[in-house]
Amino acid sequence: MSTEVKRHNFWRFAEYVRPYWKYLVLAVAGGIVKFTVPLLMPQVTRHLLDDVFLNEMLTSRQKTHELLFYAGGMAAIFVFLYAPFVYIRHLCADKASNRAVFNMRCDLYYRILRMSASFFHRNKSGAILTRLISDIALAQNLVGTAITNIWMDAIALVVILYFLLRIDVLTTVVALATFPVYLFFFRRFSREMRTVTRQLQDELSVMSSSAQERIAGSVVVHAFAQEHTERKRFECDSERLFSTNMKRVLIQSLNQSITGTLVGISPLIVICFGGYRVIAGAMTVGELIAVTMYLAPLYLPLQRFSELNVVYANAMAALDRIYEIMDEKPEIVDAPGAVELPQIRGEVEFDRVSFSYNESCPVLHDVALRVRPGERVALVGPSGSGKTTIISLIPRFYDVQAGHIRIDGHDVREVTIKSLRRHIGMVLQDPILFSGSVRENILYGKPEATDEEVIAASRAANAYEFIMDMPHGFDSEVGERGCFLSGGQRQRITIARAFLKDPRILILDEATANLDPESEHLIQLAMKRLVVGRTTFIIAHRLSTIINADRILVLSAGQVVESGTHHELLANGGLYRDYHRKQFASADAN
Repeated sequence: MSTEVKRHNFWRFAEYVRPYWKYLVLAVAGGIVKFTVPLLMPQVTRHLLDDVFLNEMLTSRQKTHELLFYAGGMAAIFVFLYAPFVYIRHLCADKASNRAVFNMRCDLYYRILRMSASFFHRNKSGAILTRLISDIALAQNLVGTAITNIWMDAIALVVILYFLLRIDVLTTVVALATFPVYLFFFRRFSREMRTVTRQLQDELSVMSSSAQERIAGSVVVHAFAQEHTERKRFECDSERLFSTNMKRVLIQSLNQSITGTLVGISPLIVICFGGYRVIAGAMTVGELIAVTMYLAPLYLPLQRFSELNVVYANAMAALDRIYEIMDEKPEIVDAPGAVELPQIRGEVEFDRVSFSYNESCPVLHDVALRVRPGERVALVGPSGSGKTTIISLIPRFYDVQAGHIRIDGHDVREVTIKSLRRHIGMVLQDPILFSGSVRENILYGKPEATDEEVIAASRAANAYEFIMDMPHGFDSEVGERGCFLSGGQRQRITIARAFLKDPRILILDEATANLDPESEHLIQLAMKRLVVGRTTFIIAHRLSTIINADRILVLSAGQVVESGTHHELLANGGLYRDYHRKQFASADAN
């Protein structure tokens, strides 16, 4: 990634911070007070030493008065100025950083949700979540630490140099002698730190993705007794992450070691030179003590800049990864001038449609078919024949490479995605529920629905009885991915969701697969009610579930090779009859 792009990412992130510039100004002002108020102490010390304690012209009473006056004044400044501004500094800095990152995380999440299906095929969910959680947290430090501290430290340096130059110019120059060495190492470590941090975050993404997959598939791990194997795999990923992290620790340690050495040597040089100046009569004892008191706050910004270097490198590496996703364009977007799809009857036409996921793997070839409104069409064929691809093209999860798909004469690419998908409902083989209540999962089909509509949908889906048997009825928790429910119960809730949405076009993808006979019977009854009056596409491997379809399309190698009713296809003696014989012969054998 070019330097220009990296800088551009910083300024793009700054746009999230810009609305909260008032908080940052207050944070910087509070920081300035926090770091400059203590700088008055060396001046007070110098004055008390040279002009009060060592001044033989003053009486003891006058010296005591001066001591109490300055001590009381400094105490008042700390209580009434320093303390409130330190509070403001931390409060405002944290509010600006948290609000900016909140907005960025929401934008990134929305961007991820809008990505096309191909994006989720290319990127593992763990890697995506690492950017959404871990990388965003690193970027937050850029506001809370870097943007505010750099101004505070810079202004503190200016104030310190002003006081030092007023005391003695030559001693100040000596105090700054180590700065060029520090700057050299600062720049060098900055580049290395950013590279290693980027590598570390990438490896963390890989490890997170792998761990998430294994945890989600823990049943398979247990079934095949692969716990030890998975432990070894995780240890290898962790060891690789550890090695990369140690590279970062090495750079940080060298950075802090060199900075600490420079900060430790510099005061010795200054004290030796200042002591010579005192002996020569060019400086007073009070001035030398004041200079030595300024050395710690003078070199503190150097140490903080060193830490800031690490924070900046980490944050910018994280921003680079975040903007990789932010800059990726969804493949499926509304066309310029896209219109709302009006209320439809449900006619679906495939006009010489061809599609491939990549150029070397064509999936559909010149598919031409017309489905009448309210017609039930079943798709059968071997794995890889294109069944799932056909139903994925209707709601525009992917776009065709050639040909057209029309709904009631409207090309699906010329209407808005939201209006298109509003008319399409899906019930999948793997029923997907989200953590939350039964009610929330059913309402996903129509968030504005009333309680009466939710109850009616659950009754139609044969789900009402088991829902009411749950501890809290519709307010019962379903668990992660519906883990508190059986497979049949989860499927009936997804059917209730489809009932509530009331789509004109319905897609059923193996909706009764892997269910016990009782659940399958209840779901079959629910789906018979669901498909009434809707244009329905049914994918089924068990032919017994599609015998009553209005039309059955047989696919092979991405083409529709047979079309007709169950009885017509049996009479034709083609592929469908072969499938039928094999399935029912297998059933008879069992």
